[in-house]
Amino acid sequence: MSRKYEIAFLLRESEHVVALERIKTALGKTNTELVSENTTMGVRELAYTIVKNREKFTRAYYYFVSINAIPEQLVAFEEAIKYDQGIIRHMVVLDS
Repeated sequence: MSRKYEIAFLLRESEHVVALERIKTALGKTNTELVSENTTMGVRELAYTIVKNREKFTRAYYYFVSINAIPEQLVAFEEAIKYDQGIIRHMVVLDS
């Protein structure tokens, strides 16, 4: 049974265009349906410094997507983006 999820991404400011393409490619490879995407927030200051791989981030590009997927597709998608250096953080929320 397909469910609707919302995913929020914090992307590296310097390479957000490439990271967006990799995210869309990973969605396509896992056969998830992209319902909508939102890029209107753009680059913002973070509320606190995030340290990832010994690099400190104080700004990030915000990107939001809504998808329809079964849980197995979501797990495959998260595995595909797990080690992407362009993604600082991501959060998946089940949309009601």
